[in-house]
Amino acid sequence: MSENLENIITKGFHSWTRNLNICIPLLINYVVQFTVMFFAAIAAMLLFFGQNISGMASMTEDELFDLMSVSIMENLTGVIIIAFLVFLILVLFDAYFFAGAVGMSQNATANGDTSITDMFNAGSSNFINIFLANFLIMLMMIAGVIFVVPGAILTRNYMEVVESTQFTSGILLLLMGIVIWVIYLLILNVVLAIVLYSIVIERTGAMDGIIRGYEFFMENKLSVFVLWLVIFAVSTVVAVIFFFAGEVIALIGSDGLNMIWSLGSQVLILVTIQPLIVIWWTRLYMVRTGKNIHIDELLTDDWEQSG
Repeated sequence: MSENLENIITKGFHSWTRNLNICIPLLINYVVQFTVMFFAAIAAMLLFFGQNISGMASMTEDELFDLMSVSIMENLTGVIIIAFLVFLILVLFDAYFFAGAVGMSQNATANGDTSITDMFNAGSSNFINIFLANFLIMLMMIAGVIFVVPGAILTRNYMEVVESTQFTSGILLLLMGIVIWVIYLLILNVVLAIVLYSIVIERTGAMDGIIRGYEFFMENKLSVFVLWLVIFAVSTVVAVIFFFAGEVIALIGSDGLNMIWSLGSQVLILVTIQPLIVIWWTRLYMVRTGKNIHIDELLTDDWEQSG
C-alpha cells in the first residue's frame, strides 16, 4: 500500500529517531574532508613559500600576496596537480560516504534498523557510480553557461565604450542570462533530485541511474517538488537560526567561542538535518517504486489508512 507524502515525512522522521547512527557516514566524511583540506593547505604553503615560510609572520599582506603570486606562477604545474588530486580525493570520499548513508537509510526503511556494515556494503558497491553520476550532473550544470555567453560577449566587445547602448544591452543580457542559468540549475536540482538514491537502491550504473531518476520525477512530479520544498524550507529555517546565533556569539567578541560554534553548528546539521533528508528521499523512492517497507507496530493504523 502506497503512502502519501505526509506519511512519508512522518514515518521517515520516525525511522531517523530509531536509527541515529545514519549520521555516522556523514560525520566521517566531514572529518575526512577537513583532514584532506588541512594537509592540502600545508602542502600548498610549503610549495608556495618554501624556505620563506619561517618569515611569513613578519610579512605584510602585500608582501604575502606578491610572494604567493610569484610562487603560483613558478609552480603552476604543481598547483594544478595538487588541486586536481585534492578535488578527486574529496569527491571520491564524498561519493563513498553518501552511498553509505543511503544504504543505511535503505535498510532502516526496509527492515526497521541498520548498522555500520550497511554503510561499508553500500559505499564499496556504489561509490564509483555515484562519482560518475555526480560528474555527469556537473557537466549538465556547467552546460547552462550557454545562457550567459551572449551577454558576456556583447559586454566584452563594448566594454571600452561604457556609455554605449550596446554595452548597456550587454549588461542587461548578461544579468538575464545569469538569472536564467540560476533557474536552470534549480530545475535541474529538482528533476535529478532522486538520481543518486536510485543508483544505490537499485544497484545500477551512473547513466542508468540518471535515466531512472528522471523517469521517477516524471511519474512523481508533485511529490518530488513538494518534498524538495519541505527540505529547502527546513534547511533555510535552520540556516537562519544558526546565522543569528552566530551573530549573537560574534557580538560577545569571543574568537574561541565563535570557532566552537562554527564547527559545532556544522556537526549539529550533519547529525540531525542531513541524515533526515537522506531518509526522506530514500523512503519516497522506495515507497513509490514498490520496494518492501518496514511496518512499525508502534505506528497507528490510522496512518496506514490515510495513505
